[in-house]
Amino acid sequence: MIIKYFSIVKVASSIMLFSLSSFSFGTESEYEEGKHYLRLSTPIQTENPKKIEITEYFSYGCPHCFRFEGLISQWRTKLESDIVFNRSPAIWNVPGYKLYARTYYTLESLGVLSELHLRVFRAIHNNGRRLDTIEKMTAFVSEHDVDPEKFLRTYNDSFGVKAKYQRALARQKIYASRGVPALIVNGKYRIESSMVGNSNLGMLQVADFLIAKEKTLQSIRE
Repeated sequence: MIIKYFSIVKVASSIMLFSLSSFSFGTESEYEEGKHYLRLSTPIQTENPKKIEITEYFSYGCPHCFRFEGLISQWRTKLESDIVFNRSPAIWNVPGYKLYARTYYTLESLGVLSELHLRVFRAIHNNGRRLDTIEKMTAFVSEHDVDPEKFLRTYNDSFGVKAKYQRALARQKIYASRGVPALIVNGKYRIESSMVGNSNLGMLQVADFLIAKEKTLQSIRE
């Protein structure tokens, strides 16, 4: 059943991605600041001013983020070399969210994020494994050849993990997002699905519009 489900999702995601070139939530002239996207009250400095940064604000605990994962994963493969994609986990007072955020940075630190990112999502939303305690999460990652002692040590004691977690906490205050998933474009703009008719595809279309907008601004400055 799970294999069948993901085959359907894969096909559906491919169809939706193809539709990016033929279907639009709205024409570019219809994308309005304050309606389809919002400007952050305080711009967030990006790592490289010569590149455009796209940040997905998400949580492993969010079913909408899980549904968005297939589409955005394909979308990001089409991004040009001057576009940087990254993620920032939501750190909310919701059961599991703080643990999920710290887990994300722990997996990244251990160099296994690309292998386990989707597996964590699937375990929670397809297999009904909440993974909302450190004991459950440690048991899960150990099933995927991650040394449990190393995972716990990195999760609890890594300075890099702690620093990234704190920066994510500071960023989300600036994001001021009412939900996840959300997209942050170049540290300036926030897009939420509620702004585009609860459409994941619409979020990406507005992101494409803002990427083009930022490229134009960069070319003027140069």
